Formats: sequence, structure tokens, C-alpha cells
Amino acid sequence: MKRMGTKGQRAALLGGLLAVVLGGTGCGSECVDAFDCRDKSTPPQGQSWACVEEKCTQVDSNTGGDDAGTDAGTQTDAGTDAGTQTDAGTGTDGGTDGGTGGLCDTVPRDEKLGTLQLQPGFSVAEAAPLSTEVVAVVSTPGPAYSLFALRTTATGRDFFALGTWPDVKLGEAALDTVLAPEDRAAGTSTFPSYTLAYDGTRLLAGYTKSDGSGKVAVLDPVARDATTYVSAPSNFTAAGTTDTFFINGGGLDTVSDGLGVYALLTSTKPFTAVKAVSFPAQVGGSGFSAIADNGIAVFGYSVPQTYVNVAHAVAAAKLATAVSSRTPVVLTDEPEVDVDSNFNNATGFGAGVAVARGAFDASFTFVVSDVSRFPLTPGLGGGQPPSVGAREPVLTASDACTSVDLLSSLGSDLLVGVTDVNGRRLVRIRQGP
Repeated sequence: MKRMGTKGQRAALLGGLLAVVLGGTGCGSECVDAFDCRDKSTPPQGQSWACVEEKCTQVDSNTGGDDAGTDAGTQTDAGTDAGTQTDAGTGTDGGTDGGTGGLCDTVPRDEKLGTLQLQPGFSVAEAAPLSTEVVAVVSTPGPAYSLFALRTTATGRDFFALGTWPDVKLGEAALDTVLAPEDRAAGTSTFPSYTLAYDGTRLLAGYTKSDGSGKVAVLDPVARDATTYVSAPSNFTAAGTTDTFFINGGGLDTVSDGLGVYALLTSTKPFTAVKAVSFPAQVGGSGFSAIADNGIAVFGYSVPQTYVNVAHAVAAAKLATAVSSRTPVVLTDEPEVDVDSNFNNATGFGAGVAVARGAFDASFTFVVSDVSRFPLTPGLGGGQPPSVGAREPVLTASDACTSVDLLSSLGSDLLVGVTDVNGRRLVRIRQGP
């Protein structure tokens, strides 16, 4: 989730939900506010990016621009970035200079982790280069892991093959576009949700528009049948399990019952939509979604006023009952994941969930302070709620020279997107030595 200026809010606000772009804010304009300039190169020391007369412009950091800093306490979501865009809210280019005036060029760094510090109980395996245009990654089950990517550019939102781990390479041509035919016209503003999910057969990614409407695209990358586009207003994040996608947003297909988590059942066509999880009546916005190896799901939302993200764990059996009975789980009745911080990304990590914790800095960039794991244990007999274990630090940031900009799963392991002066890469993290 992102903070942004009041002008940006007016451009895309709907029911407390906001779609923030990484480009493509409308015909003839480069930006709505400073957030739309996040994919620009690192400005010189003492300068920052601002949106001036709809153009990304470098300004003195002390003066700001485009009302930057006038409403730093605001934050919205609905299709912002799910913590998985090129900077995942952490500032991909934060690792190239880190705001340290070039000092990062001389800081000792690990070949894979840069200046990130690996914590006890975890180990580093392979790493692979990753295109800066890739904003989300998902893997098929092993032992041979086929990877797929969501790539965004100024003109496209597309599914791509990434090869087989660790031989990662962006395919030469897109598998298909995430945009529905009616939303492909030049000048149509679409805001990627920066999430990519897999249900064992199909891929899902989504986008929203400035009026809050949106769609998710469902693609079978093997059969390559025609992509299915399903209405999904304010879709933000998604997670997949066998023949089911769980979409954190404002509705799905013909089912519209406010913010929550909606299930898209994909085993037969036409697909079936069901509301699976209900949020409190008053929330700041939708949030993050992840599913652990043992089927326990973690869903969340942002709280009003502060827009800090929270999350709760839901047992697999309870979620399945909610879907089959069409009776949504009340999320606040389920165990809370005590993140003890804001976070901007979540993914399954073995029998648990990994989150990227951190906070917004003065330039409204979400800076990741650490990646942590929370173990999730099924309740006794399957009828009891799951248990959420104590936080386990995985990676910590000791400086601004290396940034974390993506989280995903690879079997029971964790994939972390890392960026610094040596480029961008995916690093595989395992539990144990």
C-alpha cells in the first residue's frame, strides 16, 4: 500500500480505495503525483522526484512539489502494488545509491544478498538475474519449477514465461495480456494490481481503473486457451490453491458485497465466484494474501486512518467450508498474525508465511527493514483455529544500499527479489542450514 498526495487521491478514489499507477496515468500525462515517478532513476543528492504539471520533475528535497508531504498521513490501496511492483514499495533504485551520495559503491556486499543480513535458521541457495520490468513471479510445484512473471511497461500488462529455476530468462513474447480487449485502447488508464497467482493449472493477474472497476485475467499457460476476463472491482492481491483463486478486493463477477476475499472456482467453466472472507465494516482498504504449504491462508486489510496492514490466519478446512456453504469467514474471529509493524508484501514460506516489514519514509517510499517468517500450525483435530508462531527474522537490512522488492514462493522455499548496484536478482532462501 502507498501513501500519496491529495491530488492523486482525487484522481482515483472510490469508496476509500485507490489505484496507483507506475506509469500510464492518462492520455498526455506522465504522472498524477510523485508516486507515478517511482520508476525513474535515482535523483542527485538533495533532489527528489515530483509531479509538476503532469510531468516527472526533479525538485529540491526541501521544497517537495505536487503537494508532496502535505498529507503524509494518508494511504490507500485497491490495485496499488501488492508490494510486488518493480520497487515493491521499497524503491528498486534505492539500492543503486541508497540516498547515501554514492557510498554504496564502496560498501562490502555479498554476491547474492548484497548488504542484507541473513539470520540464523536460514540459508541461501541459488540466485538468478531478474528483469526490472518483472513486478511479480509465481512458480509451479517442483521438483522442476517453471516460473511465470507479470511484466508491466508504460503500454502493457502481460503474462510471460520465465523458464525453469534457476535458468530464469524473460520470454521473447508475452503469453497474453492481462488487459481485457475493451481496456486496451490508447489513453485508457489501467492500474496493475502487482500480484500473480497460480491455481495448479492457471495464472491470474488483475488491474483496476480510475473509477474503481477492474478485472482479473485467468490464463492456462500450457493449453493456451483464450484468456478469461472476470470483473473484479478494486482487486488488490490474490493467492491460489488447487482450482481456486482467492482475490482480496471489492467483488468478483456478479458477487459484490464490499471489501473482503472472494473465491474464484476454476475447475469447470464458466468459473464460479463466492465471497469467502468478510472484513470489518470499517477498514482502510484491502490488503495482502498468502497461503502456506499446509493450506493455512493469511488474509488482511488496512486499518482506518493509519492504513497500517494487519493479517489473520484461516484454517484450510474453515475456508473450504465457507466456500461450499457460501457463508464467509469473519476474518477478525480468526487468529491475528502479530507482525508488530506495517508490511507491504506476504507470501507462503513452507508451513508459514513470510512478510516484508517496514515503514514509509519522508518521500512516501516503503522501506523494508526486514523479511520475517511466521510459522502456522493447524489446530487440533482440524476443527480448532490454527496457531501463529513467534516471528522469525529471515533477512534484515543494515543500510539503504540493497533493497527488497519482491517476495514469492518456490516449493517450500522463499524467493526474494533483491536490487543494488549489481543489478536485480531472485535469491532462494531455505529453512535450516
